[in-house]
Amino acid sequence: MKNAFDTETTGLPNWKIPSDDPSQPHLVELAALLYNDAGELVEQFEAIIKPDGWIIPDDVIAVHGITNELAMDVGISEAEALEGFLAIHAKASLRIAHNVNFDDRIIRIGLKRYFSEEIADQFKAGPKYCTCQQSRSIVALPANKLPKLGEAYKHFTGEELIEAHRAAADAAACARVYFGIQALQPVGEVF
Repeated sequence: MKNAFDTETTGLPNWKIPSDDPSQPHLVELAALLYNDAGELVEQFEAIIKPDGWIIPDDVIAVHGITNELAMDVGISEAEALEGFLAIHAKASLRIAHNVNFDDRIIRIGLKRYFSEEIADQFKAGPKYCTCQQSRSIVALPANKLPKLGEAYKHFTGEELIEAHRAAADAAACARVYFGIQALQPVGEVF
C-alpha cells in the first residue's frame, strides 16, 4: 500500500532550527490517501486544522484559500489530524509526496509538537518517494527544472490540475504522477 499525502501550512519551515521550535509553521490542511499497488484508492483521511493560539497569515490564505474563519468553523485539532494521518500511514509500505522533504518536515514538526521525538524519528526513517525528483528527467523541463506538481500531473494525464494547493487534490495528483512513473518502468521494477 502507498500513502500519497500532502500538507498545507501557515508558512515555510525554517530549516536552520529544530523541528520542535515553537516558531515552526502549523498544519492548515492535511490529506493522506491510501492506494493499493494497482493504483486504486482504498482509504483516505483529510482534514482542515482549527487554529489554536495561532493564525493563518493572509499571504498563505492567498495560496490555499483556507481562511481562519473556515478553519475555525470546520477544523479539527492539529493533534487529531496527525492521528488520522498516522492511521493511514501505518497501513502503507511507502509514503509519497511531491517535494517529500517539505511535507516530511511539516509532519515531523507536528509529531514532535504533539506526540514525541521517537514517533517523529520513526516516521522520518520510513521509506519515502518524491514525485518531484523522480519525474524530473521524464517531464524534462528546460534547464532541467524540477517540475511543479501541476506540470508533472499534466505530463502524465494531459489534464490541468484543478484545486491545486488543497491537500486532497494535491495528494491525488501526486498519486497519479507516481503511478504514471511506475507505468513507465520495466515489469517488476519499482522506480
